Amino acid sequence: MLAAMRTEIQPQVNTYYGSRNASHTLVSDESGQPLAPDDTHVSYFRGPRFHDIAMEFVQAAGGFDAVALTSETARGLALFTDRTLAERWHAHHQEHAVLGLLSAKENLRRPHV
Repeated sequence: MLAAMRTEIQPQVNTYYGSRNASHTLVSDESGQPLAPDDTHVSYFRGPRFHDIAMEFVQAAGGFDAVALTSETARGLALFTDRTLAERWHAHHQEHAVLGLLSAKENLRRPHV
């Protein structure tokens, strides 16, 4: 379920990275160090964790049983079958996610769920 939720919001993450790259602000939001494009992770380190944002949404939607997923896509990743619910997830994520940039090393040092 969480993997499908990440797949659903990947365009938002890509847009965030693209806007930072276009504005020449590929610097770590933690250390202030410049970041190489191939060493940059978009992270949730300044706000609620992805897991918390996702769980809040799932609970509001009626629990895991209320969110049906496709078996797979061409890339092998599941998506929401209910596209209206998917749009609600996109909006929820957009409203609650506080994204930032970290180096791969900085991001991998962080505790993850």
